[in-house]
Amino acid sequence: MQLKRFSIVFASALMISSSLPPDTFAATIKRNVTASVSPEATETAESTTEATESTNGTTESTAETVESTSADNTGTNTAPDKVGTGDISAPSDHIPSTVNNVTAPSNLDLDSVVAKAGFEKVGNGNTNPEPVLGETQMVHYVLRNASEQDISAAESNTSAYAYSKDGFNNLFLDHSGIGRYYFRTYNTKSGWSRWMNSKENENNTDPEDKVQAVQIRVKGYTGVRSDLYYKAVLSDGTVLDWAKNGQTLGTVGTDKYIVALKLTLWDKQTAFSEPTKVLMEAPVYEGTYLDADGQVQYSSANAYTGWAFYNNDQYYFKDGAKQKGWQYIDGYKYYLDENTGAVVKDLEPIMGLQSSYQIRFNKASMTMHIMAKDGNNGYIIPYKTFMSTNGPATPEGSFKTYVKYRWKIMHDNIYCQFLSRFKDGYIIHSLIYYDKGDPNKLDSATYNYMDDARSDGCLRLRAGDAAWVYYNTPMGTPVIVYTDYSTKGPVEKDAIEQPIPASQTFDPTDPLMQGNN
Repeated sequence: MQLKRFSIVFASALMISSSLPPDTFAATIKRNVTASVSPEATETAESTTEATESTNGTTESTAETVESTSADNTGTNTAPDKVGTGDISAPSDHIPSTVNNVTAPSNLDLDSVVAKAGFEKVGNGNTNPEPVLGETQMVHYVLRNASEQDISAAESNTSAYAYSKDGFNNLFLDHSGIGRYYFRTYNTKSGWSRWMNSKENENNTDPEDKVQAVQIRVKGYTGVRSDLYYKAVLSDGTVLDWAKNGQTLGTVGTDKYIVALKLTLWDKQTAFSEPTKVLMEAPVYEGTYLDADGQVQYSSANAYTGWAFYNNDQYYFKDGAKQKGWQYIDGYKYYLDENTGAVVKDLEPIMGLQSSYQIRFNKASMTMHIMAKDGNNGYIIPYKTFMSTNGPATPEGSFKTYVKYRWKIMHDNIYCQFLSRFKDGYIIHSLIYYDKGDPNKLDSATYNYMDDARSDGCLRLRAGDAAWVYYNTPMGTPVIVYTDYSTKGPVEKDAIEQPIPASQTFDPTDPLMQGNN
């Protein structure tokens, strides 16, 4: 393990933050948020690298530091107030580094440190309007207190960042563009939260339970085109590097917490030139990484047992070892790829078609799980996982399918195909077609924006998924509808990775239209 001496320069500067009104997103999604802090309003930091020295074979060096030449009220420049220090732990080239034993100066000026942390170096991010629909993909992020009040907010496609000198208790994300964001926070008292989608709240109500670390990732079309980077400043003035695509950023095992956060989307075709190595203030990095053999592993202070994600693939570790093959976990029976260990989401190629299934639908995550039977253990095998759309009127409870229709008019001029009715007017069916039962009459928006659409209570699927249910689940198949925000599982659903043009009139997953793709 290599230990380096990390020098943190705490400079004095003034930065002003304000509060956001409660209806933040509706009013600000298409403009810069006034509660965020814009680097253009502060002096630009100059960075230097101090000399390294070697003693008894141990290399001691300073990381890049931030030096202030900010002007005071008289117009003269002022030098940095004081330098704090810490030890950088760099166990290998594959595991993100950490800094620990940080000594902060007694006269720490967080406003100045945050202003010169280097957030401005990524500018407005690097995402041009995507070519299919012409949308600008962005994420809006909000720091909230224990009363769910907005403290500070910003968007990824602006130069602003979010800053709360006293920390924050909850993180909230919203977004535009086709994709789905997942995030979770590590708090001083409650530890890791559940995984949340953008537009979800954790509702942490303890003002002393502050966010110390975050993991944020994006899947779907936005994740195909761009990497998500995020950078933070801690309450002791530690300026961390840029984490990426679900990596852990922040601190664990200390009394420090995050005070400033910046997210940016970066086109995958363009190199990201900012530092990405030092991600935590902790003795050891906590999270997944890719080892020298290209295998996903988990780094932690203690042998880790539990689920983890790497690039949106789902893995399970037991006592620090990645599991493979058939495994009983949390009441389910999973198949983990024999090579990579990733959860296999479609088991039809592994198990073949089954004689019976159970359909489980989680309204909270808008996910349909097709469950296969494990002998006397019942339907505990996640056989297939479908993204879906439901609505507030979708009934909860246990039902059974009892009639099917190839095409059906729903109301007015709206038609659907591949229908399986499970209760009264509530049906599992395809997306929406207009004017007649014709696979060339699709409303393309219901495909592209499945995550944002809401039905009148039916369960909408893409045509290919609805067709699979229609043809492969027998009449009388159990349908269990429930709401559970605590888990996105047993398997996390996919997202739309390739949107269709607004003018396209067919579902690209429709088995009858495959020749048109």
